[in-house]
Amino acid sequence: MIYVFRFLAAALSIYSLMCAARIVLSWIPGALYTKAGRFLCFVCDPFLNLFKCGWLCVGALDFSPLLAFGVLTMAGYVLQNLGAGMAVTFSAVLTLVIQIAWSIVASILIFLIVILAIRLVVFLTGSDRASPLWSQIDMTLNPFVYSITRFFSGGRPVAYKNALLFAIVLCFVLRVGGHFAISALLAVCKMIPF
Repeated sequence: MIYVFRFLAAALSIYSLMCAARIVLSWIPGALYTKAGRFLCFVCDPFLNLFKCGWLCVGALDFSPLLAFGVLTMAGYVLQNLGAGMAVTFSAVLTLVIQIAWSIVASILIFLIVILAIRLVVFLTGSDRASPLWSQIDMTLNPFVYSITRFFSGGRPVAYKNALLFAIVLCFVLRVGGHFAISALLAVCKMIPF
């Protein structure tokens, strides 16, 4: 039975690589219409589409593949432990779920901090005048930025520069504060005896 678990863990690793390749191909115009692209879509899309949900979208950016990879990672962990003849405990699985969930949230926060900081610098230098690239980025970021500032400002209008700055600071505080909160939660989870 151990060999079956090892085989399944190896197959899951290969499937994860195929899903990663499918996601990367979606960034290259026309790549999904090639023979390899169509094959990867056929194999990976049914699984990846299970995780499509609105709460993992920020504007036009879809972070649902991070959740899909989190599930693949967790399943791979369980299969590898079973393949090594080790027991899978509730506390270990709970710790892994929390770590994966936090890594998804932390990745999104870091991505947002970087994009928002770049946007703020470009806005302050004035090099974004009539640029279609920055207009597209603004269409993606503005719903997120203004929903945050509207919530904290009580609905009062906020200047774009201030809204960007506030969103950066809030994402940074959530990232740093979340790290300490998750560390404490993981320490508690490791004390679970089963």
